Amino acid sequence: METRTHLEAATLEVQQQEHQVQAQAATLASFDQDIKLQQETQNRLLREQLEKQRQLDKLEAQEQAQQEVQGTHATKIIRRAKLAGVHGLVAQLGQVDPQYQLALEIAAGGRLGCLVVEDDAVAAAGIDILKRERGGRATFLPLSKIRTAKALPSLSAAGAIDFAIELIEFDPIYAPIFAFVLGQTVVFKTLQEARQYLGKYRMVTLEGDLLEPTGAMTGGSRQQQHTLHFGTAEAGESAAIIALKQRLQEIASLLAPIEQKIGQGQGSLAAHQVALTTSRQQHREAQLKTEQLQRDLQIFCDRKAHLEQQSQTYRQELHTAQERLQQLKEELPQQETTLEQLRHALGELEESQTHGEWKALQHQLQTQEGVVAQAEQALRAAQQQRQDLASQTERLQEKIEEKKATIQTLEDQTQIYQQQQQGNQQQQTQLQEAISSFKVNLAQLEQRLGTEKAARDQAEQHLQERSSLHQNLIWQIQKNQADQAEQQTQIQQLQTQLASQAAALPEPLPQIPADLTLEQLRQDLQSLQRRLTAMEPVNMLAIEEYDRTHARLVELTDKLATLESERTELLLRIENFRTLRYQSFREAFDVIDQNFQTIFAELSDGDGHLHLDNPEDPFQGGLNLVAHPKGKPVQRLASMSGGEKSLTALSFIFALQKYRPSPFYAFDEVDMFLDGANVERLSAMIQKQAQQAQFIVVSLRRPMIEASDRTIGVTQARGTHTQVIGIQLPPKVTQA
Repeated sequence: METRTHLEAATLEVQQQEHQVQAQAATLASFDQDIKLQQETQNRLLREQLEKQRQLDKLEAQEQAQQEVQGTHATKIIRRAKLAGVHGLVAQLGQVDPQYQLALEIAAGGRLGCLVVEDDAVAAAGIDILKRERGGRATFLPLSKIRTAKALPSLSAAGAIDFAIELIEFDPIYAPIFAFVLGQTVVFKTLQEARQYLGKYRMVTLEGDLLEPTGAMTGGSRQQQHTLHFGTAEAGESAAIIALKQRLQEIASLLAPIEQKIGQGQGSLAAHQVALTTSRQQHREAQLKTEQLQRDLQIFCDRKAHLEQQSQTYRQELHTAQERLQQLKEELPQQETTLEQLRHALGELEESQTHGEWKALQHQLQTQEGVVAQAEQALRAAQQQRQDLASQTERLQEKIEEKKATIQTLEDQTQIYQQQQQGNQQQQTQLQEAISSFKVNLAQLEQRLGTEKAARDQAEQHLQERSSLHQNLIWQIQKNQADQAEQQTQIQQLQTQLASQAAALPEPLPQIPADLTLEQLRQDLQSLQRRLTAMEPVNMLAIEEYDRTHARLVELTDKLATLESERTELLLRIENFRTLRYQSFREAFDVIDQNFQTIFAELSDGDGHLHLDNPEDPFQGGLNLVAHPKGKPVQRLASMSGGEKSLTALSFIFALQKYRPSPFYAFDEVDMFLDGANVERLSAMIQKQAQQAQFIVVSLRRPMIEASDRTIGVTQARGTHTQVIGIQLPPKVTQA
């Protein structure tokens, strides 16, 4: 009974552990699927990042080449060299109203990228730098050498807005520069108004059409280019480069959280795998324990049944022997009475001395003695049988006692087994405690290892910082040497400028007043200090306003961080949805492609397949139906005949229907371009597909009509309207 109780408890424990194993397996599968999704998204983003980076490098190389052609690359080198006396690009030195910007930029053309410098010495130094660094070519406009522009003539042209130079805001010292760049260019509203003065002025329209005094006309659509604009320092990037950089930045911001999620998912997956392995091991141990208890219980039940059967047999034999003994006890007095009577008759006969009677009696006596002997023998046999039965009964009692002792022994063994099981459980508890202790020690060791790793990382970081500092010192020394060389070059240039400026100084040099004293300088200093004091009062609320503004900045920064985190999460979900969409598309495409190959082979005895224009990114390309009808070369759908197009298109429709059936299809004379054999194949295919959906087919072909389940005729009555008529078809013949 106790073993059965343990068995029931073990069975319940096995069921609970089985449910736990199933739940952990489902959780593990979910984690695994999530990790695979994240890894697929990461691989797709990495491929896209590599492709976008290649495109960006290509576009940037093209942009750099274009900048070198336009001269903007060389101007970057001059500006990085920090050459003294460089004022900047022409485009930087003027401001233009947006409505005139296109016209003025077209009129200025490539001269917007010219560098305005102080004099020809600065221009010569810039040219030397470009030659030394092989930075391309640039045009320099020295302020000291550009000839002064002539006065603008009067403008009396109808439709003219003004001279181009009058529409630019610039410092007066740059007037010769803009006069050189734009000359006497006139800005008109439209090309029709400017054509009237062709050959008289250099003209440009607001739409960017340029008309030269020689009669040359330039215009048309203007492609997006990397050109300089008024008020800007460099050429603007194209929309393609900006979009690629934004996408690359977006991908870079997504890869880090994806990597983090993959790491977290792998950690959780490893933990769940360990837990699942432990649960499976515990479940297996519980199963083995349950099976052992079942085997022990079966052995006990078999032994009990065998002992009960032997006990029943012994009881039956004892009952039979007792009945026979009782019967012999009942017959024994009667036999003894008969024997006594015979003995008495024998004595009487012996006394009568009658020889014949004596012999008869003697014979009768012998007969009775034989009967008595037989009775005594039977009695002795019965007694012996009784003794045997008593012995058997004793042996049976001994066997019963032995079986009881065996049962007691088994029960004792069961108790010992239970005690051993309790000891095993205690030992298991001790082992679990030891494992917990080991885990604590392991955690301490891991913590110590982490501390050591942190110390090692700190030492490596310190070494790296020292190395970086050493490298920075080397770079600083090299930079100082380069700066020293550059400063020597600047000193030489300054000496050159000093010599040129000394030549421009008036002769003789102005003399310092003789009455200039220290007291006068102090008075001038006090006057300046009073002027500085007059600038007060100081705004004392500026600090409070700064604190409020700073607090507002911190709040907005926190909100911005939250929004950026939410944006990253949304973008990550979008990318995961894109990955799932791609997986679903590929799964559907593979199945539909297989269906198309099978159905097209049935309809045309040929072979065909589906082809993607861009297998890597199918959503950026189209889908082609490539078919190979029997006896013809491989063709695309556009180059097929009408019947081949019909069979190919129907094969594609049936492939879609087989993948995701619709309840209803309507075909309007789809067999019009097919011959009789192909119509029969098509009707057989529709009959086959009609087991999953309903088909309504409008047809004039006999094989299609004969294959239909229901037929409705439609005719035109009197040329005005249509009416439905009945059609009598021959009965279908069913082949056995």
